[in-house]
Amino acid sequence: MSLGQGSVAGACCAAIALLTAVSACSTRVRRFGDDGAGGGGSASASSGGSAGSAGEGGSASSAGGGSASSGGAGCEPGRQEACYGGPPDTLNRGACRAGVKICDDEGNGYGPCAGEVLPAAERCDTAEDEDCDGAVNAGCAYARCADVPRGAPSGVVSLDLDGAGGDPEFPVVCDLETDGGGWALVYNSVGSAEGATLSFWDIPYAQRLGTKGEPALERNFYRGSLYLVGREYRDEIADIKGTVAQVMRATAEGIDTTTMKLLRPLHVSGDADVFFSHFLSGWSSHDYDGDPDPGNCAIASQNVTQHYAQCWHYNLGADADEPHDDGGWGPHLSTYVANRVGLANDNTRSTRVRRISRWTRW
Repeated sequence: MSLGQGSVAGACCAAIALLTAVSACSTRVRRFGDDGAGGGGSASASSGGSAGSAGEGGSASSAGGGSASSGGAGCEPGRQEACYGGPPDTLNRGACRAGVKICDDEGNGYGPCAGEVLPAAERCDTAEDEDCDGAVNAGCAYARCADVPRGAPSGVVSLDLDGAGGDPEFPVVCDLETDGGGWALVYNSVGSAEGATLSFWDIPYAQRLGTKGEPALERNFYRGSLYLVGREYRDEIADIKGTVAQVMRATAEGIDTTTMKLLRPLHVSGDADVFFSHFLSGWSSHDYDGDPDPGNCAIASQNVTQHYAQCWHYNLGADADEPHDDGGWGPHLSTYVANRVGLANDNTRSTRVRRISRWTRW
């Protein structure tokens, strides 16, 4: 004898009622597509409880108002994860930093990214890299190096001496650390075995207030226009071993643009001979003789343009020993001055040095 599905269900309930005295019974019929029966469908029956899990690729819902997850969604309540919504290459560059997101109490997902710092417009009154491009104060211009915000690194800065006036901005190396900072590089002579430094310093009279070279401590550079605004000066020299000494400090109240003599120069500290020969006295180029020596010190020194007297204690391009061009090396310092200021020498009358730099501030 065969039984239909209704008869089987009825017999089941009757048997369970006798054995366990339960008041109700439910049954679930498996069809193609249910759990373990293949396919992608689902079916459930409930008197108010939560639904069972769906089969592979399917979904589940609750007849009693509950919810069910397909296994991959959601998160562990209270879990924290780092987050960042800016371009990946800006993370941890400049001011940009990651934040933290927290999974909600129900485990449904993460909340907003709290505490992250994203790229922003660059500001000129801070020492931060707000746009996180790797350059602090990019696009900013200042009236002087002393106006650059404290904490910014030394390096190339744009100066605009007349503010809203018609003069253009220009780049200069700013030393923001030495003696309170605020120093702008006037000239820089760098020794080089390539032999190009000597010829660099053949600057004609007509270009005495001009610019030559690119601003960098690793390159030859001259910006004569800074004599117009400079009021404090310092000369520093790096010897062939890399030791750096400040060899002279002085002040002036401007410059005579015709003679290139500094106005009311005053020796503050350092070597008196360097002050006398390269600050107090005249200026010469191959086509202008403004130094007090009977001859033209620039011509006698391989056409090197600079301030001279008797003729020099340091030279931006020539050697006092034969051959005076010294292969084009560039900066030399009288050995007896090197000994006085604690710099190395090569036991000749004038020694090669790595760098001679003049800085000014106002």
